[in-house]
Amino acid sequence: MTGAAAGHARRAAARRLAGARCLKGVRCLTGTRVLALAGLLWGAAAAQSLGFTVQVIAVSDQTNALEISRVLLRDGFPAYVVRSTGVQGDVFRVRVGSFANRTAAVRYAAAMPEVAGARPIPALAEAIPAGIMPLAPRVLWQSPVAGADLRVLPWPGGLALRRQVLDPLRQATYDLVQGGEVRTVRAWRVAPLAELPPAAGGVIDVPFIDLTEDPPTAPDPTPSDPEVSVEGEAPDPADPEEGPDPADPEEGADGAQVTAPAADELDPPEPPADDRPALTDGPRWAETGPEAPPEEGLALLRDRPLWPATWADDAAEVRAIYRAATLTLVAGRLGVEPAVVDAFTYQPGDAPPPALVVVELSDRSGRDLGDVRGLGDVTGGLRPEGPEPVEGTDDAWWPAADLGERVRLDAPLEGAVAGEDWQLAGDDGFVRITTADGASWRAVAGELLWSDGRYAVVRDGDDLVLVDFVAR
Repeated sequence: MTGAAAGHARRAAARRLAGARCLKGVRCLTGTRVLALAGLLWGAAAAQSLGFTVQVIAVSDQTNALEISRVLLRDGFPAYVVRSTGVQGDVFRVRVGSFANRTAAVRYAAAMPEVAGARPIPALAEAIPAGIMPLAPRVLWQSPVAGADLRVLPWPGGLALRRQVLDPLRQATYDLVQGGEVRTVRAWRVAPLAELPPAAGGVIDVPFIDLTEDPPTAPDPTPSDPEVSVEGEAPDPADPEEGPDPADPEEGADGAQVTAPAADELDPPEPPADDRPALTDGPRWAETGPEAPPEEGLALLRDRPLWPATWADDAAEVRAIYRAATLTLVAGRLGVEPAVVDAFTYQPGDAPPPALVVVELSDRSGRDLGDVRGLGDVTGGLRPEGPEPVEGTDDAWWPAADLGERVRLDAPLEGAVAGEDWQLAGDDGFVRITTADGASWRAVAGELLWSDGRYAVVRDGDDLVLVDFVAR
């Protein structure tokens, strides 16, 4: 193609893009002047820290790349184009969005349609234009739907998710979200304490946090470190990071010089066949394991097994000794005889081991047996919120019976949910975010089920996903 023909093609592409919806920080193309943010077309914005994006397709023809990005923009996908120069010439890479962690990018890529036979994939990138998704989605938690009853509760510095299987009835799983981290505990009910109990001994007089009041403001979250490995995967240090290249001028539609950086991106491998990562990015506190931190600052109404964790490999004599020791310890803490405690043992579901339902105060010591403060009466059967206190025992430490707001798993929200300076609404398999200044784009894959203006719960295929948004 001659220089004149190439210039004509670029001007034609600019005119075709003039009708596209503009994003925050991007000025629309008008007439024959290319007034769009340089980063929208070429990735030439000032370099920012590494982040995650979705690479849609790479083509050798600039006009084709611009046309693909125009179509994506029209459909609500915040697209941009970067140019990479190699030994075989220029390659124009069409990309979409900015994401605060890889899990968000993987889910978004899996939900996008193929473009010209190419399957969108997540990519680690530098110099994502500032106007592309200024609120980057971050996946904090994900779990299979699996027919569970899902509730959300207020929590200091975040929120709590409560999942419970009702048939057969089991104690719930609480995912406690605070400051971008998640810790998971199993219990019938959980309540936060206003301060941490002492490590051991002494009289504890610690009030509960009142969750009916407005929760404290959480610190501004920061994007997850993209160098953190996901599912054992880490960026290849031998693969150069993307960054600006020395000026490589390209004539614009009006004769102006537009600098195009090189784009030797670091693309992670394609996601697994089910397009569903097993873990979220960033720290996640596991429910069990030798490296799990103690459950500090919590009151938990939960099952206490009367057999050791190794019961399947233990002899009946070992189980009997462990059971007797546990009954004696709990009875001593409550000031009753072991026979009284033994009367309130029960069989969870139809599988061993037998258990008690107790109230425990978590402490800093990480002891296997926490500080027992109450015993549950299971003689009348169990409800989703667990049993009531045994008559005559102190119930001052029992967590409140409020299980939170139920999330309808089979009914996506209709209309928009307003946040402080943005709103969310469903948009044909995606969640669209619209900011106060009118910028709007598809930000999250899935159907919107719930939002409080800070977090959003979406259903993405067979998974439930909790997201928040990190300011770039």
